[in-house]
Amino acid sequence: MSSRREFLQMGVAALALPISAHAALSPTSSILDGDLNAMPLYKVVFDERFSASRAFAEEAERLGQSVHGIKGDMTELWYHDLHARWTEEPVAIAGLTAHGPIFCLERLAWDHRMRVVFRVDHRYRPDGSIEHAISGPSSMLRRAAALSDEINWSSEMANLVTRCPAMRSQTSQSNVIGPTAKRTDDPEHLISWVIAPVHRA
Repeated sequence: MSSRREFLQMGVAALALPISAHAALSPTSSILDGDLNAMPLYKVVFDERFSASRAFAEEAERLGQSVHGIKGDMTELWYHDLHARWTEEPVAIAGLTAHGPIFCLERLAWDHRMRVVFRVDHRYRPDGSIEHAISGPSSMLRRAAALSDEINWSSEMANLVTRCPAMRSQTSQSNVIGPTAKRTDDPEHLISWVIAPVHRA
């Protein structure tokens, strides 16, 4: 089990790491394939400090998901929930957080044969739009093309992560730029993600 000291070290490393860039591919619009084979989510994580993350959680809860709020620090979630659950059985989780929590959770997931299978980096742009750099199954990328017209993007992301296919396919990448209404409490960069057991089609 990871110590609290290791958590602090990971947190410092998370702040020092550069944000990885994603290659831009042109998305095509389509209905998401495989909704009937969507991966069940054990928990949906959100950061209570950010409006976009709270809207994400509200939509996820409306969709019947179990949500868990953090305030930038996922240590309590790990020690009092996820560590025991993942030791018993690896189960998928999703979230919309800043970089630090997903950085730590991704590395803890490695020890349980789990990986980030879907990730979207949301970056606010000076012109008032938002860029969504997407990496994941091609079926999800086609659905994510709708973000180009969606001002309530964080609610749309909740719909998207709950439809992540259970079987992993080849990862694709795409960039989508869309409208937004940035709130003052949102940071310049947020990340939507799904962590899941390694099962390949």
